[in-house]
Amino acid sequence: MSVTLLKTVFKKNWTLLLIFFCILMMYMSVMVSMYDPNDMEALTSMLKLFPANLMKAMGFSKMVTDLTGYLASWLYGLLMLGFPMVYCIILGNRLVAKMVDDSSFAYLLSTPNSRVKIIITQGFYALVSIMLLFAGLFTSGIIICSVMFPGMLDIGAFFRLNLTTMLVNMAVMMISFFFSCLFNDTKLSLGFGSGFPIVFLLMNMLGGVSKDSEILKKLSIYGFYDPVDLVHGSEILGVNLFYIGIIAVLFVSGILIFNKKRLPL
Repeated sequence: MSVTLLKTVFKKNWTLLLIFFCILMMYMSVMVSMYDPNDMEALTSMLKLFPANLMKAMGFSKMVTDLTGYLASWLYGLLMLGFPMVYCIILGNRLVAKMVDDSSFAYLLSTPNSRVKIIITQGFYALVSIMLLFAGLFTSGIIICSVMFPGMLDIGAFFRLNLTTMLVNMAVMMISFFFSCLFNDTKLSLGFGSGFPIVFLLMNMLGGVSKDSEILKKLSIYGFYDPVDLVHGSEILGVNLFYIGIIAVLFVSGILIFNKKRLPL
């Protein structure tokens, strides 16, 4: 890995990371401010205005009253998957395929760094950026909840929730990164790099509607992720190892493919 290149990549992409962090922190602030421990019935009754299947698809079928469970259901059930997915798709394409497509990758290859060293650095930044995003959200969440509802947030459960959510999004990032390494054309990279995560998310949503469609959820990478169960003490080691395995396989595969393929530079 090249430290110099890593610094350069960070300078080029930190604005994108900041934008998505600010958006997610805004949503977190709004969701925390909507929480009322003395009148959760008013909030949950609002769900009855929407079709039951729609609520199940969006992950709002489980009624929770504690602050940590509320955030897991209302914020981490869909928003913390959807918005980071967009970030992963944009960044994954920018780090490799876009640079190859516009020939700017030739500049990197003209440096003393090997092709493998360059691509490892690009992939490392992709993962570190997700880690920074969720580290920031975890810290911000604690501060916001401490100010608005002192002592009501289960910090240990909130940490487990953010850890697993981070790994889920790292897996999505590696899907986009893999296709960015596979294709030289930005259109193909974006098409496959966005298509698979979106299909997986739709499968997870449709699979949560009824038992008849539950197989769709099990086939999705999101199917193993249940934020409400995570904060209420479900086993997370196996789930985390599953996502770590996906991350490792896609990262290594992307490096090997990129190292062997011909570049139109």
